[in-house]
Amino acid sequence: MPATDDVAGVYAIGRTLRVGDGEGHATEPELDLTVAGVRPFKGGLIARFEELADRNAAEAVRGRTLLMPAEDVRPLEPDEYFLHDLVGLEVRTPAGVRLGKVTELYERGPGYLLAIDDGERELLIPFGSQMVREVDLEAGVITIDPIPGLLDL
Repeated sequence: MPATDDVAGVYAIGRTLRVGDGEGHATEPELDLTVAGVRPFKGGLIARFEELADRNAAEAVRGRTLLMPAEDVRPLEPDEYFLHDLVGLEVRTPAGVRLGKVTELYERGPGYLLAIDDGERELLIPFGSQMVREVDLEAGVITIDPIPGLLDL
């Protein structure tokens, strides 16, 4: 499943993507792949790359991530964020109560869940406009206004 809402832009024919590890980090030695074709398949994509001549060559990069240079990424709209920028941010309530830090994001249906570690347990909070009041990347803080009882689960 592509981790982008710009599938056509990311997988445009001729676009060069870097192969990363399964966690999304660049690896050494660097391996770049050029998109030769792409089509939808079972809720995801099947992509063909110029550098991968056959299925055996493609198996060598199975389970890895494809990365795009930051300068090639389209500008973000207001209230859009790169998921990797949210990991590590502190989560607080509007009253300033610290709930923990974002450790991971899970894609669920039409949105994401923030996994928040408070040192004792993991909280799963929907990342959406009903709950998230502010994301301040510079301050490293996400302010959420949880519905009553959510933090007691």
